[in-house]
Amino acid sequence: MKGLNGQREEFERKADELRDRLLHTIEAIDRRRHALLDVKTQVRRHGPGVAAGGLVLAILGGAAVIALVRGARARDERLRGERVRALVRSWQHPDWVAARGKPSVPREIGRKILVGALSFAAMQLIRRGIRLTLAPPRREALVRRRAPELQA
Repeated sequence: MKGLNGQREEFERKADELRDRLLHTIEAIDRRRHALLDVKTQVRRHGPGVAAGGLVLAILGGAAVIALVRGARARDERLRGERVRALVRSWQHPDWVAARGKPSVPREIGRKILVGALSFAAMQLIRRGIRLTLAPPRREALVRRRAPELQA
């Protein structure tokens, strides 16, 4: 009986150690959960990245609006000029009144390839920016902030 009693005490001591390690791990996980859900901490950690992303989006939005407004004004001026030219052309050569033909096929293909390539490049830049903004902290930063490790 003495041998079993000593073994039982050993098992109980081991169980107590494992229970302490498990509680320590659960406490560390709980601290991380609180830090993850704490808005102030997240704003402090990721605020500059989110602000920079918002600033870039605002600048791009403003540039798009400016481009649309300028395009609309230029289109109005261009249409007026085309109408005047059409009127002069119809007066001088009534048989040439028809509008010019569509752009050539190679030109259209080239334009579509260029637009596709620029769209692809823009999407890659946006994806990289999002990936960098949402990326977890680097390993060096994690080492500095790491919770005390459990001993094996």
